[in-house]
Amino acid sequence: MAKLIVREGPAPGASYELVEEVVSIGRDPVNTIQIPSDAVSRTHATLTRAIEGERDTWVLRDMRSKNGTLLNGRRIEEPAPLAPGDEIRMGDCALLFIDREFDTLQEADLAPVHDLEVRESAAAPAARGPAGESPQRLQALLELGHALSSARTYADLFSTLCSAVEKNVRPHRVVPILFDERKGLLRPWISQRGEFDRALAKVPISSTVVNLVREKKVGLLVAAAQSDRRLREAQSIAAHHITTALCAPMALGDHLLGVLYADRLGDAERFTRADLDLLSAIGAQAAVTIENLRVREEMGRERSVREREARGAYDIVGACAPMQEVFRFIAKAAPAEAGVLIEGESGTGKELVARALHLNSRRKHQPFEALNCAAMAPTLLESELFGHVKGSFTGADRDRPGRFELADGGTLFLDEIGELPDGSQSKLLRVIEDGTLRRVGDVKDRKVNVRVVAATNKKLADEVAAGRFREDLYFRLNILKISLPPLRNRGEDIDLLAEHYLKHFADKCGRPALRFDPDVLRLFRRHEWRGNVRELRNAVERMVVMAEGNTLGTEEVPYEIRSSVKSVEVRETTAVEVGEALPTLRDLEKGHIERVLRHTAGNKKEAARILDIDRSTLYAKLKAYGLESKEEGA
Repeated sequence: MAKLIVREGPAPGASYELVEEVVSIGRDPVNTIQIPSDAVSRTHATLTRAIEGERDTWVLRDMRSKNGTLLNGRRIEEPAPLAPGDEIRMGDCALLFIDREFDTLQEADLAPVHDLEVRESAAAPAARGPAGESPQRLQALLELGHALSSARTYADLFSTLCSAVEKNVRPHRVVPILFDERKGLLRPWISQRGEFDRALAKVPISSTVVNLVREKKVGLLVAAAQSDRRLREAQSIAAHHITTALCAPMALGDHLLGVLYADRLGDAERFTRADLDLLSAIGAQAAVTIENLRVREEMGRERSVREREARGAYDIVGACAPMQEVFRFIAKAAPAEAGVLIEGESGTGKELVARALHLNSRRKHQPFEALNCAAMAPTLLESELFGHVKGSFTGADRDRPGRFELADGGTLFLDEIGELPDGSQSKLLRVIEDGTLRRVGDVKDRKVNVRVVAATNKKLADEVAAGRFREDLYFRLNILKISLPPLRNRGEDIDLLAEHYLKHFADKCGRPALRFDPDVLRLFRRHEWRGNVRELRNAVERMVVMAEGNTLGTEEVPYEIRSSVKSVEVRETTAVEVGEALPTLRDLEKGHIERVLRHTAGNKKEAARILDIDRSTLYAKLKAYGLESKEEGA
């Protein structure tokens, strides 16, 4: 009778006999086989019995599950027939399909191989070995299955594999060999060194036997190696004193992953057909694990590529000292679970910083949700944040989760948090403190696990002092805080950002040859950029779209930028024409320090950071310019 054995996940080792025509598998108790795991859908997949000739076969179907159903490491889209030894993976659960009791299994049932026509000598032992041997070997296969399910590296896999073969087949030597498809090479695993050897020829085994199995994709038993006619040209048989040998493919269908080789030397007892059966079964189980390891490696590579792409899509461009401080903050704050408060003028890139914090955190594979609190009407904001139930207000025709539930396990970015109404502030505080929310119109609480990153273009401390923002919520949000510099304080970054956006939009429009005239960058450096990075990005995009030649000149700079810079130049020229003396370097430095101190509300530590000088140097300049009476904010 066919059965499923749990290799990995809830209740490992549990066995389910397939007695019904249709067997449903899922998290819901109504299924034939219930798997109590959140990673498994309510009804994840089904097995359907079909008649094929004189025997039953089983067909696996995925029931539109959330995480998909994998057969031998590959996701299935269409119904797939099962073969004995196949692994079915659903979420974090792996099931091994067995067609019938092992003592009636043939090699072809356990491994996707066919017998080579082997002519054993008359002295060869019986094919099945002594009575009672099969139950012990079935137990060995089950133990091997459990052990292989926990293998996360090739070292784990082949250590377990070699131990199982040595214990149950008793060879003098066992060598697992992987097939490198990309290079077309066989890579033998050397258990003593715990690594792959680059050349099969360096390993003292019969490469002729290995290559026969590789070519035919079949299991091979060489009962009497010295007299086997197929091995007359095999010099390694005599050179290494090989008496008897086994070799079985590790394959999934027609896809060869490697071979499993074993031999005995000198006057040792010859291998039997039962030994080949067992080695083939072990090879079939190992193939599933090898494929899983390869899938994990591939997924790891794809994940790295996606993460690099994601970081590229939301990359923060900057080389100036203030931005280096922002990068250092992201590196330190991202791995933490504490909330983050981002302050900065509109257009300075607060959402980019929030996404960078998420992408570099342990929650990076979970959702990232963003909500602008100023863009929502107060009557709709709570529904958007916390969700609502059907009938809770006019237009609520169905239950709807809010942003907190959508971001469960991940990060919620709340932009313009200073615009949050007082009533919503108290509810937000409750969610942050105990992870509990209640949908609008609901009577029950729901638990969520969300990291909140908030942003504002206001000084929240001033809002708290004015009574417009809750002090207790401010302290909960203000565990980690960063202030983003405006673009006018990032002088050396203006060229860098302009070139970055030029390349981005030129590639997007299919015009990679576009470049700036040097006068454009000089004009950019003189503009105040009240809209910050967002204004610069929009200006470059407009220039690229409207460009006629390959060089973008000052005439293609948006009029409002040209006019603002011209106004500044006119004022400077007028000051000289009316006889005003040009300011000295001392006057310019003093005036600039005064402006920075006003910008930081007297915070000398922040002022020194913006000026890119030591605080001791700043104190000396303040004293020299008679500015030391300014109050220090921190």
